[in-house]
Amino acid sequence: MVNRYVDFISDEHFKKCVKHVVDAYNKEFILEDKQLQKNGIDTIKMTFDMSCEGNDFKKWKIKESVRQKDKTVNNALGEFHQMLLGGVKGWTDLGAGDPTKLDLKKNDNSIFMELKNKDNTVNADSSAKVREKLLVQIKKHNAIGYFAYFVATNGKSEELDWKSGNLENHKNLRRLSGTKVYEIVTGKHDALEQIWKTLPLALEDMHNIKNPLSKNEKLEFEKWFKLAYNK
Repeated sequence: MVNRYVDFISDEHFKKCVKHVVDAYNKEFILEDKQLQKNGIDTIKMTFDMSCEGNDFKKWKIKESVRQKDKTVNNALGEFHQMLLGGVKGWTDLGAGDPTKLDLKKNDNSIFMELKNKDNTVNADSSAKVREKLLVQIKKHNAIGYFAYFVATNGKSEELDWKSGNLENHKNLRRLSGTKVYEIVTGKHDALEQIWKTLPLALEDMHNIKNPLSKNEKLEFEKWFKLAYNK
C-alpha cells in the first residue's frame, strides 16, 4: 500500500504526530487563574504591562494566556519532530524516563541524539549536560552522538564536529542542524521538505483545516522554507 503522506513514516503515525500539535493549539484560549499562576507570575511586570499597554485585568489575562499557549505549542513542536523521527523504521523515540536521558537512538545503538527545536534556546550549562550524556553513550557503544536542532540561527543545514576548548572532545561527538537531522535518520535528503509539504494535506484530512495561502503566497512561503534551511 502506498502511503498518503510520506514514504518513510506510516500514515497512522504521521497523523498521531500532527494531532499532538493541533491539540496544543486547541487548548483553552483564556486560561483560568490557577493555570495562569501555575508557573509563577511576575506581578512587577504585570504592573508595567497593564500601565504601559493600557490593559485592564481581562486584557492582560488574554495576552498572558496567548503567551503561555505559544510556549505550549513550541514544546509540542519539539515533541512532534521527536515522535516523527522515532516512527522511522530502525529508530526509537526514547521519550521521558529513559536511562540515557536522550531523545532518539538508532536501534542498533550506533547513533544517539539529543533534539532541540532551535539552537538559541540552549545555554552553556544545558549544552555541557547534553555533551556529557552523549559522551556516555558514545563510549559505551562506540556510537556517534549528535546534538541536533531543526532551526539554526544561521539558517544552515549541516553536520559538524562538536569541539570545545575547555570540555572533553571526541571524534564521534557532532552537531547536526536543519534538513540534515531528517536526512541522517531517514536517508533522504528531502525528508523534512516532504514533511513540510504534506502537512497541509494532513491538516485538511484530519481537522478540515484548509491552507489559507493563495498560489502566489505558497510560492513565497517556499522561498521562506529554503531560506530557513539554506537550500
